[in-house]
Amino acid sequence: MSANGLMSPDYVPEQWVRDLIDRVAYLRGRYLTSYAQCEFLLADLSVRVDGRFRYALDKRVNAAKVMAESGGVLDAYADEFVPLIENIHSWSERRHWFAHGFLIFTQDKKKNHLFEFRRYEQQQDGLVLLTWQATIDALQDAVDAINVYTKAFVALHRRIYDDLKLEEL
Repeated sequence: MSANGLMSPDYVPEQWVRDLIDRVAYLRGRYLTSYAQCEFLLADLSVRVDGRFRYALDKRVNAAKVMAESGGVLDAYADEFVPLIENIHSWSERRHWFAHGFLIFTQDKKKNHLFEFRRYEQQQDGLVLLTWQATIDALQDAVDAINVYTKAFVALHRRIYDDLKLEEL
C-alpha cells in the first residue's frame, strides 16, 4: 500500500477483508441515512409550519427551537422536541467523517482490524489531514445509537404531523 492508502490496481484483498469492507460500507450508509432522515424532517417541518426553507443545519435547529418556544403551534411539544433537535449536533461530527472521509482498511500492531477515515480540514495553520480510526464493532455501536435517536425523532415528528395535520398542507 502506498502512503496515500491506495493499492495497486491488481491487488485483491482476502475474502474476510472484503467482507469487513462491505460491512463498513453498509454501516456508513445506514448512519448517513439515519442522519439524513432527521435533517430532512427539520427542513420539512420548517417549510410546513412557517413556509421557509433553511439550508444550514444550525439555522434549521434554531428555527425549530423558536417555533417550539414562542407561543406557536409547536409549543405543546417543546419539552420533548427541543432537547431532541438540539441533540442532532452530537451526531454531526461522525456524519462528516462518513460523508467526506476516505476509507482505508488497516490493522494495529496486534493484527486487529481497523478502519481509518481520512479527510482534510482547513484550520488556522492551513490545511490539515485528519484521521479517525474505528473497529467494525465501534461503527456498529454508532449505527445502533443513531438508529435509536432517529426512531425517536421520526416518531415525534409523526405525532406532530398527525396532531397538526401538517401533511394536509
